[in-house]
Amino acid sequence: MLKPSWPLFPLAIVATFTLSGCTTPQPIPIGEVISYSRTGNTPDRVISRLRASRTSYALRGSDFPKLAQHGVPTLVLDELQQSFVNSVDMLTRFSALGESYGGSDWCYPQPLNLANLDRGGNGMTGEKNLGRAKNFARPVGVPAWVPASPGNPFAQPITADDVATWASSGISADEVAQKVRQARYTQFIIGSAGIPFSISTHYSAGLKGSQLAALSQQGVPTEALDALQEQFLAEYIEFARHRYQNFGKGQIR
Repeated sequence: MLKPSWPLFPLAIVATFTLSGCTTPQPIPIGEVISYSRTGNTPDRVISRLRASRTSYALRGSDFPKLAQHGVPTLVLDELQQSFVNSVDMLTRFSALGESYGGSDWCYPQPLNLANLDRGGNGMTGEKNLGRAKNFARPVGVPAWVPASPGNPFAQPITADDVATWASSGISADEVAQKVRQARYTQFIIGSAGIPFSISTHYSAGLKGSQLAALSQQGVPTEALDALQEQFLAEYIEFARHRYQNFGKGQIR
């Protein structure tokens, strides 16, 4: 059997990290984030720990009120959403430009099962091969529950307040969710409604984790929260895909 020569070995390592850009340590379970939030640590300390771990979680809209009920503070909810969106942004870039994180599951948004927290679990699903499923409908590594497209470009634009209004109008949870999925959530980045951008390598998410938790308190049902998160992410991916496909071709107007 031929053995790789030593000069090639460092080059292989360099190539791996150049292509993937992923130096993520083992993800921390969401249960640890909850425990850390509930043991007297400030939101800033929790956020620092999250950023140091470089862990992102594939959060459904209905996950945020559940995390809030478990004691995760508002600022941490927003950080969890932003880190998820940042990961989606990178995965969309890789999809458009032909890059990849490779086969390391640690580099991708981690799927959750918050229901197991009440049974002594850590809130994770334990799923494998997170970045290896390719269906060409969405960037590799983006959760399968995210729509392939935000839908009809001429559909009604909505805000989070519209969803709260529908939820209070007496129609069923399924009807509210359907109305969300048939609309367009156009304020998917901060700044699209005239608010200045913050300085960052990523855009600030136009739907915050704390917003989703607050909508639940206003009576927006689980189904509608999930639909809103889905539409928000689909809008963001479409925006990011066009942005990266036009790299080097002039400013998009």
